[in-house]
This record gives sequence, structure tokens and C-alpha cells, in this order.
Amino acid sequence: MFTDYDLPAAPGTLPPKAGKRFLLDSLLEEQQMLQTPVTLFSHEYDTGAPASRFSHLIPLTRPQAGDQYSFEVNLDACTGCKACVAACHSLNGLDDTEAWRDVGAVVGGGAQPFLQTVTTACHHCADPACASGCPVLAYEKDGETGIVRHLDDQCIGCSYCILKCPYDVPKWNPARGIVRKCDMCQDRLAEGEAPACVQACPNEAIRITAVKRTAIPDRGRIIAGAFESSYTRPATRYVRATPLPQDAVAADAGRLSLDPGHEPLAWMLVMTQMSAGAMLAGALAFWAGGLTLREAGITGAVAWGIGLLGINLSVLHLGQPLKAWRAFLGWRKSWLSREIIAFGAYAVAGTAVMAAWWWGNGLWMQLALGGAALAGLLAVGASVMVYVDTRRPFWSLPLTAGKFFGTTLVLGTGLAGVTWAWQGAALTVVAIAGTLCFRWTLSLWEMAQTRRALRDAAVPWHRSARVLTELLGPQQQRRQVLLGATGVVLPLAMGLGAPVNLCFLLSLGLTFASQLIERRSFFTAAAGPRMPGS
Repeated sequence: MFTDYDLPAAPGTLPPKAGKRFLLDSLLEEQQMLQTPVTLFSHEYDTGAPASRFSHLIPLTRPQAGDQYSFEVNLDACTGCKACVAACHSLNGLDDTEAWRDVGAVVGGGAQPFLQTVTTACHHCADPACASGCPVLAYEKDGETGIVRHLDDQCIGCSYCILKCPYDVPKWNPARGIVRKCDMCQDRLAEGEAPACVQACPNEAIRITAVKRTAIPDRGRIIAGAFESSYTRPATRYVRATPLPQDAVAADAGRLSLDPGHEPLAWMLVMTQMSAGAMLAGALAFWAGGLTLREAGITGAVAWGIGLLGINLSVLHLGQPLKAWRAFLGWRKSWLSREIIAFGAYAVAGTAVMAAWWWGNGLWMQLALGGAALAGLLAVGASVMVYVDTRRPFWSLPLTAGKFFGTTLVLGTGLAGVTWAWQGAALTVVAIAGTLCFRWTLSLWEMAQTRRALRDAAVPWHRSARVLTELLGPQQQRRQVLLGATGVVLPLAMGLGAPVNLCFLLSLGLTFASQLIERRSFFTAAAGPRMPGS
């Protein structure tokens, strides 16, 4: 093909004949003339009006009644170049580590292995989970365009929308103490201008279309590796000339990683559950006549104080703690708001216990303790639903309720028993036996559940079980050591005559440490769902 050109002369040989050109020179010259997608894109953008250049990629009229905007991604045209990611970052002025659009991949094996790149951003769902979970109503779905917007000035930085969204769309911004997300460049669309990602794609793989809201699928998955669509009904459409193979999976499906630990929330959950359990134990013991008014009052005071401390620690989780007072606004649909209201009622009920103790009225104390115990159990139940409502397999109702109410019984009975032991109450022996029984029951149940999920890949939270054993193995070993200390060594020491008060107090402290490790693993091993590669 290149007979008119000679190769460069080898060392020690004569140079090429005059008038001849090197092959490399020809190839470099030809490269300058290649019409790559980027070259064509740049030329057309520079020579034509931007509005007309992208008019075929966006709707030219506002959505009709019952319609909404949605992203449409042509997978055959997507090369994974990440031009959309760069443009979104630049034109929206995002921080260095912030990204509202991601690019991942879907792969498959079999007779014809393949790799399909996937670009993804907010899906502007018909029933957005971020909006239904936000306790301060910092999300709104535009009634005309269907675009889901995040109201930055309303956000308190609780990150609950991150837990609720199954596509990893809301992104935490530590510098601002809030989350932010894609809004489909709605200001550009309002002026007839294409969003940043649409403009930047050299292959025109992304476009904005208007779809009927009733036509948005309520089952299946928008693409392999995505979460079940019935949860939020995502509006994004991925189109391809031929369907993806049945064995298609996200390229990172087998990768194990740790989710954020949410330390303040771990402490809050353990402490509030211990408080609610101790209040319940105190109420039952006083109603049964096993405690004096003074002993019941001290038990209630200790439980109430620890509960208040745990509630206040939760504020440390917020990026905007001064706005925390607004967290009840979403009570109609957000379990987080309901949890906050429930713990507020528990705090008030604890105040009633203190008032009944002050007045020295036994009947009032019975009513106050009973009301506080009921409020505490309702608050723990609301805590369970906060995480169950995210639909994460590891946070299913049986598992979460078992862990949370198990902690309530173990630590609650232990805290009440320690309080009684230092007062010399006769029920101390009952509390020790109950704590030991609850401790072994909860621990054996947790270990059995983990082993079952680890053995059977069909168990929905199999991936979380792998995280617990492969990435969090040392923490689980520490819990086993603590179980041996509190379930065997310390009870044996008390039986041999060691000081009951000190042994029981030490046992409670070690059990608290064990449950704190478990609660942190509850977050880090959640294996939250996300889009391929996000």
C-alpha cells in the first residue's frame, strides 16, 4: 500500500533516495485528516449555533399533561469516554471529588463474551425514594417536567437519601455538609439548551425525551445490575439494537467494599435501645412489686439519661446540625421523621417518670414508667423501619428487628440489673440470669444467620455475609472473644465469689462494646445497591 515510501535507513546504511518520504511522515499526515467523533463534534459546535446543534437531542416543547422528561441512553453509541462526566463536573461547578454522573460497564461470558459501557446519573424516578425519605422535605419533583430537584438550602446533611436511593445518585459533599445531585440541567432545558452531558457526548449517546409517566416500568430492571424498578420506577431508558444477553451482570458485581460506618448513628442506636430496654425492665419490675419507688425512680433516671445522651449524639451525624429542629417536617412519609418524633415522645415520657419520682406517687410512677417503656419500644420500632424502608437485603425486617430488639433486651436488662445490683435490690439475680440468656440467644441467632447466608448464594444478603467474614473478620473475632468473656468467664467468676457488682458492671461494658461493633458492621456491611460502576 505504501510503495511510494521508503522505510528510514537502518544504522550504518545510506539515507533514503532524494524525493522519497518516510512512512511515519505519511501516517502522521493521515492522522491529522481523520474525522473522529470528537473532531466532527468540535467542528459542528464551532461552526453552528449551539441551540440548533442540539435541537434534535432535547424536546422542543414543554411536556404534555401526564408526561415528564427522562434520559435516553443509546448503549450502541456509548464508548465510555467520560466526556459526559467531565462536562457535568465543569458546567455545574462541582467540587474536585464530586461527580453527578458515572460511567460503568456491564459484562457477560458464555459463547460470545462482551463488554458494554454504561453512563448513568439521576433517573428522575416517578416515585423517588430520596424524596419520600427526606425528613426536611429537601426534595421536590417538578409537577410539569418530572425533574427531581434537591433543595440545597433545606438540606440538613443527614444522608438518609443516600441510604434510600438504590442507584447511588445523591452524593455527599463534606465541604458543604449537604448532599447534592443531578437536576438534568433544568435551567438550560428551560431556555432550550441541552444539558451538559448531552452537549458533551461526541456520539450523541445521551438525549432528553418526554415519556408518559404511566408508561414508566414498575417492574424489572432498567439495565443489568440495577435495582428492581418497582421500588422507585426510574425514568431513564437504555436502548440497544439487540437486547443484552441474559447472563449480563455489572462488571463490579463481585467486588466487595465497605460502606460508611456512620459512627454517631451506631452509638445512638445502641444507647437508645439500651435505654428503652432498661425503662421496660424497670416498668415491669415495678408493676410486679419487685422494686421500691426509689429503686424504680433511679432505674428510670439512669435509663432516661443514657437515652438522652444517645439522642444528642445523633446530631453529630448531621452536616448542618443547627437545622436539626426541622427534621419532623417529613412525618407524613419519612420514617426518619417518625423516629425523631418517637424519641421526642420518649424524652417527654422520661420527664414524666422524673416528676412522678419527685412527687413520690406510686400510681403516677406506674403510669409514667409504663408510658415511657411503650414510647421507647415504639421509638425502637421506628428505628427498625428507618432501615427496612431502604429495601437493602441486609436491612430486611427479620434481621433488623432481631438485631435492634435483641440489643434492647440484652443491654436493657443488663443496665437495669447493674442499677439494681448497686442498690442491693433482690431482683439483681433475675437480671443477671436474664441478661445471660438474652446474650447467648442473640449471639447464636446472629451467627446462625450469617453462616446460612454465607453458604447459600441465593440468600439476598449473601454479599453482606461475605463482607462480614472477608473484610470484617477481625471485628467478628473480637465479638466472639467478648461473648466468651461475658457469657462464660464473668458468670463463672461471680459463681466463685467474685464481687457481683463489679463483675456485672464489667460484663455490661463488654457487652456494650460487642453491640457497638455489631452496629458499626450493620452499616459497613450493608452492601448498598448502585448502578454498574457508580
